[in-house]
Amino acid sequence: MRYSRPPLLDPVLRVEGSIFSWSIGKFLVLFGTLLMGAILTVTVVLTYGTVSMYLDQAYSRNAHVRALAQAHEINRLLVAARHDLDYLTRMPLTPEAMTRHLEAKSPEERGRYREIAFQGQTTAERFVLVNTGSTVVSVPLDQILGAKFAIFSGGDQVTGKEVDHIQIGDPMDVVYPSVHVQGTLSALSMHVIRLTAPVYNGEKVMKGHLTLSVDLRSLRDIVSLHTSNQSPLYLFPQESEHKKSFFFDGAGWLLFQSEAPDQRDAELSVDLLRMGLQGDVGRPGFASAFRPGSIHDLYWAMVADIQAGRTGQVLVSKPFLTPAGSDRTLYLSYVPIVFGERPETRRIVGGIGCVDTSFVYMASTYRIAGTLAICLVLGILLSFISMYFIGRRLCRPLEQLREAVEIRASSDDASPLAQGPLFHEINLFQRAINILLMQLQIARTDSLLHEGLLEGDRQRQAVELDKEIYRNPLLDSRLVAMPLYGIVGGSQAVNGLRQQIHKASRVLADVLIVGETGTGKELAAEAIHSVSHRANGPFISINCGALDENLLMDALFGHVKGAFSDAHSERKGAFVAASGGTLHLDEIGNASPKVQQAMLRALSVRRIRPLGSDQDVAFDARIIAATNVDLLQLATTGEFREDLFYRLAVITINTPPLRERKEDIPVLVNYFLEENATLSGGTPCRISRGALEKLTHHDWPGNVRELKNCITRSLAFAEGDLLLAEHILFDERGIETTPEAIRLIETERGGQPTASPMLPPPPMPEGVSAHQEPEVQASLNPRQRKAWPLILRNGLITRTEYQAAVGDSISVRTAQYDLHDLVTKGLLTKTGRGPSSRYLLCQDALV
Repeated sequence: MRYSRPPLLDPVLRVEGSIFSWSIGKFLVLFGTLLMGAILTVTVVLTYGTVSMYLDQAYSRNAHVRALAQAHEINRLLVAARHDLDYLTRMPLTPEAMTRHLEAKSPEERGRYREIAFQGQTTAERFVLVNTGSTVVSVPLDQILGAKFAIFSGGDQVTGKEVDHIQIGDPMDVVYPSVHVQGTLSALSMHVIRLTAPVYNGEKVMKGHLTLSVDLRSLRDIVSLHTSNQSPLYLFPQESEHKKSFFFDGAGWLLFQSEAPDQRDAELSVDLLRMGLQGDVGRPGFASAFRPGSIHDLYWAMVADIQAGRTGQVLVSKPFLTPAGSDRTLYLSYVPIVFGERPETRRIVGGIGCVDTSFVYMASTYRIAGTLAICLVLGILLSFISMYFIGRRLCRPLEQLREAVEIRASSDDASPLAQGPLFHEINLFQRAINILLMQLQIARTDSLLHEGLLEGDRQRQAVELDKEIYRNPLLDSRLVAMPLYGIVGGSQAVNGLRQQIHKASRVLADVLIVGETGTGKELAAEAIHSVSHRANGPFISINCGALDENLLMDALFGHVKGAFSDAHSERKGAFVAASGGTLHLDEIGNASPKVQQAMLRALSVRRIRPLGSDQDVAFDARIIAATNVDLLQLATTGEFREDLFYRLAVITINTPPLRERKEDIPVLVNYFLEENATLSGGTPCRISRGALEKLTHHDWPGNVRELKNCITRSLAFAEGDLLLAEHILFDERGIETTPEAIRLIETERGGQPTASPMLPPPPMPEGVSAHQEPEVQASLNPRQRKAWPLILRNGLITRTEYQAAVGDSISVRTAQYDLHDLVTKGLLTKTGRGPSSRYLLCQDALV
């Protein structure tokens, strides 16, 4: 059968002719693939060698870290046993106390300890407790005294030792011939390592010694855990991952080996380690121990390092056998187990050895080699495919240029071509095309610029606000033409507000006006007063949030002569002063609980009691309260009295925010422009289309007040009689700039300082120089020096402001004394009486 290759690859595989006549794509595919294959092969070989080296180091360190971790955990267990024994020596030395202490521990901690014994000076003071696994039982002394390797046999070693000395013994077998285990008498055998400490009384006289034994199976459980797949240092699953750890004492006797984690109750054994080794079996006190013979040099070199307190790692073919020839090498890591009998004395108890008998390293290198081989083949294949498609892409630049020119010719796109990277000749051709496209773009830009100038002219065109308002179907021209006592607008929201005001004015019930800041709550209150039958009476407005509790109480309820030190005459108070008219309580939500309680009583009985008076005074005033918060919500949280809310909210009126009636913005702008013209004595300023659209698209969090301030500020910075969009400056800080404030700023350049926090700080009084300031400071007490910068900045201060500036909760009497002292020194002058007293900075005080 004849082989036929795909037509797509035909021009690539054909190699006729000279190499200089080949296409760029064919050259890249053939020579580029060969070069990339050679580079990838060298890279793979070097990578395999480097990875194998570092992988060998990683497995070596992991094996050593595994041995270190086992030794660390065993040391921690012995240290914990040392602390427990030290704690037991300070407890009452009775079997009952020891039993309670042992039973109070968790089952895992209780299972570590098998014996607790105290050998006192007399037989009556001696006792032995044995943990059978389920209970703690007491063993008769006759069994103890007759047993081999009894628990009292090592007491002489600690006689005469210091208080903090704890002796650790050698691991041993212990057998109790008759012990109650789960209700029956049976023999109990165990493998333990005993810790013994001397016990002294308060006069440093030795009372005896206390022994605590640690179950060697607890140590075996530690090494078994670290050689299983449940180990914290477990790498990752492998087919033949097996590790074996073992424990040997300082004399070189192998005592136990690791087992499977589910064989925790298995007896201690070293059977697997003994296979193929020569040596001695059984030592006094530990029948199952095994000690390899002297022919095993690696083992005894390891024991010598352990006796010297050194850690190490050697390569073996089998445990304790030197590898030879092609034997598979294993890592044998060993770490000493050290116990501190005293803070300055360390004893080598034994050592931990860990042999990695798995094929993890070999399997890992095989997998790495296989992976790198696959990567090499894939890399060569991808290089061939990449070179092929790169060659095809390089052969198509002219076709792409042609397609791009055709697209621009059939559309209005005149952007320059940016095909690349290109060869030099094709790039010159592209530059020539881009010159033509640039000329086309210039012509198009001139056209767009002309259109932009037309749009700019439209944005600067003055708006006839009267016609704009008249043409808006959402505005009622009758409402626009007849504002209701400062309530300007013709929207449905304003119409609803005006209807509510007319309805509220026909009755005498108290009114609660709710609305956001700047929505005209006070104007609504004045409108209710003006259209009611009380219009001829007084309208008094009190801001409950601007005064502290005492000043507000005095302002509302008044005082009699002599009620306080500055009460040289009586004061009616707002409730009485508003009789026959209306009392407007603004920011009622900021009133203190004491003021709320007094208001509730006054509204309930329509009588007040001035400060210092014993007689109630009747008043006949309509109450209109205003707030920008949800009083009912404050009532649920306890910040406002619920009964006072229902007393005020007989009629509730909501003032709509400006963002919900943006159709009124042209009406309000026209009103404020005419108002500013009236105040300044000139003609109203006009507004451009762009400026009006900018105002309309703003969200106005400050509502009508913010709009008024914005118009006033824009008029101050505008040049000419036309407000443009760039003149409209939204104040992000929320600083109020009313016409009065603007004129005040302009006149303050050479005038008197002002106390308003909304305006820039006033200049230093005329005649005051910088070098005179320290002289003034020296004449003031610490409290006065603390408040003096505020006085210089504002030009005046009140008693409440002085208390706030000084802090430390000074009393009213102290504040009045300090302010009177400043008046006496000629630094301040006092104006007003009672709560309305103000202290002004003297202009010639520092001259």
